[in-house]
Order: sequence, then structure tokens, then C-alpha cells
Amino acid sequence: MVIYLLVSNNIYKNKNVILDSIIDILLIQNIKDIKVYEPKADVYSDYAIISTASSNIQMNSALRKVSSFLKVNGREDLSEGLNSSWILLQSEGLSLHIFSEEARKYYSIDDLYFDSNLVNQYG
Repeated sequence: MVIYLLVSNNIYKNKNVILDSIIDILLIQNIKDIKVYEPKADVYSDYAIISTASSNIQMNSALRKVSSFLKVNGREDLSEGLNSSWILLQSEGLSLHIFSEEARKYYSIDDLYFDSNLVNQYG
């Protein structure tokens, strides 16, 4: 059983805490090959997270958990690609991409961030 610790919204206004919490959720959901970029030329995102899931069920579950976390912390999000090979979630300066293994190789989205700062990498 996974227990999420909810702390007051004042602490979660910090983007780094939100980012770290989303990474924790993805790791708990066994999402792998997670890379966090800080894009230089992207006016919509302060951070871009690119990750890989093993199945559509895993992708959809991770999306639901991240989306509910953001809603609890007063942040709105938009997502698309449910039940597909690529899920995108946008929320106030954050882009989250969850790919199937085949789609990540095919689209090579990591190449779009070649000039960006790689903030962290997990798995």
C-alpha cells in the first residue's frame, strides 16, 4: 500500500517540491528511464519530464496519480493520449511525457532537448 504524505499548500508552491513529488509518484509506479530537462527555448515549460512505461495500464495509472496530486495541490492540468503509446500532461510550467518503449524509440523526443540542461535522470 502506498501512502502519500500531503503537506500544506504553502510548501507546495515551490516548483522544485512539486517536481520532486511527481518524480516520486512516477518511481512508485515503476516508470523507468526518467529524465528531467530544463528547456532553454520552451516558453511553455520550465521543466520537461520524459519517461517510459511498460504498458498502457501503467501509463494511465501514473497519469491519474500525477493528475490527482496536482489537483490536491491546487494546480490545473491538461492531458491527452490516454490509452495510446504517448501521454502528455501540461501543468503550469511542467510538461510530462510518458511513452511506451517502442514509441520513445520511434519519436526520439529526447533529441528535441539536446541543448537543454539535464536536471536529473532516474533509472
